[in-house]
Amino acid sequence: MNSRNAFWGLFLYFILGFQTLLAQNKVDFSIQIGSKNITQDETFVISITVPTNGNTSESVIYKFPELANFQKLGISRGKSSNYLNGQIEQRIIYSQHYQALGVGQFYIPSEEVMVNQQSQKFDPFYISVSPSNGTSTDINPNEVSISDEVLAKANQPFLLVSSSHVRPFVGQGFTLKFSLFVPENNTQELEFDRNDIQIPKLIQQLRPRNCWEESFGLQVEKVSQVEVNQKKYTEYRFFQATYFALNNRPIQIPSLSLQILKKEKVGVDAKSVPIVFKSPALLIQPRSLPNHPLASKVPVGIYELKESISKIKAKTGEQLMYSSSVIGDGNGILWDSKGLESDYFIDFNRLSTQSSVYPSMDKMLGNKTEIIQIIPKQPGKFALKQYFYWIYFNTRTEKFDTLRSKIDVEIQGQPSDSRLNTSREMDGLYRGIENLNSDEVVWNRWVNWRQLANLTIFSIFVVLIFLVWKTKK
Repeated sequence: MNSRNAFWGLFLYFILGFQTLLAQNKVDFSIQIGSKNITQDETFVISITVPTNGNTSESVIYKFPELANFQKLGISRGKSSNYLNGQIEQRIIYSQHYQALGVGQFYIPSEEVMVNQQSQKFDPFYISVSPSNGTSTDINPNEVSISDEVLAKANQPFLLVSSSHVRPFVGQGFTLKFSLFVPENNTQELEFDRNDIQIPKLIQQLRPRNCWEESFGLQVEKVSQVEVNQKKYTEYRFFQATYFALNNRPIQIPSLSLQILKKEKVGVDAKSVPIVFKSPALLIQPRSLPNHPLASKVPVGIYELKESISKIKAKTGEQLMYSSSVIGDGNGILWDSKGLESDYFIDFNRLSTQSSVYPSMDKMLGNKTEIIQIIPKQPGKFALKQYFYWIYFNTRTEKFDTLRSKIDVEIQGQPSDSRLNTSREMDGLYRGIENLNSDEVVWNRWVNWRQLANLTIFSIFVVLIFLVWKTKK
């Protein structure tokens, strides 16, 4: 009997433990579908949003579906913060980018997205893909580091690690690409030799130190038609990532060697002969920013501001919703959330903040989006540029620059401070104080008891003096 009870106890223990483990791994996530009208140069995006709840971006296991007529590219990660009732809700955003393989309208059936062994389906839809501006990419040797030695061998395949900038500013993004270029008129029959072993080792060698990395996440080599010095090549891109230098130390990319197999006929038989391609070494020298109090404290790059507001004419006390998105080819997640301070004229309340870094064509873009609640308290015309501005270092002008809001609002009505109103405060010490009756005397236990204690001590002291005086007498 005891053994049977022990068995059932152990069984229940494992069942409860298993249920607890499932509850811990359960993740409440949502799916977002990106723009359904894109060009062939743009990527289609499916995103999932996962509350942190103790999770980190590495602890969540996810899987995005394969889509017909689309090729998977990299996965980008972002963070979002929502402010609800004075509490901050942190969320992680994973975005899978897809590259269209053709032009037209494509039907996407309902598919599953997996997160920690849980699945959700999205509804079917159509994606419209329009032609891009061109069918090939023109690589300008003046914009990337391509040595004269490589360009002299225009009729031969060559291996190359290129950079979008060789003299970037500290904090400015530069994109490294590791590719094999094969001329269009190449007559050699080539095939890759154990790339699953070679490429990861080479990538580890080329990764620069003292840099922040945002990878494009190429899972297989990306094949495209390009032009170098007006000569056509097929590019096999093995790796691509954008780096942001943390200091002005030189970045040395070593020469890399990739072994390829060349097919040769020996009589009636075909023989694979290994040949080795070497990439030239590459030196990147970051430049320091000009002397400025904000150097190393603001993003570096080229940015634009996209903003909107629910209405530009309102009355005092009416709620307006303002949305701002600062987008650019720099590391936009470095934008700090500005400490908005309400003043005599306007109240501000930040509702949500979202930042992300994602690949777009051959650039890594950063995006910082905020939603702000605005409550005007005084009538008049107000330029929001006084409140909303973002300072950054402009790499095009090589100067510190400022993005400012271009929205003006017109407020009508009576001043809202004719009667104090604290009902909109989330956690104010004086919330609701205007509703209290100031004529009513309220017993304050701390103040009144202290006064009573002082009076009692004083009375005892007087009695003691009287008794001493009477005894002497």
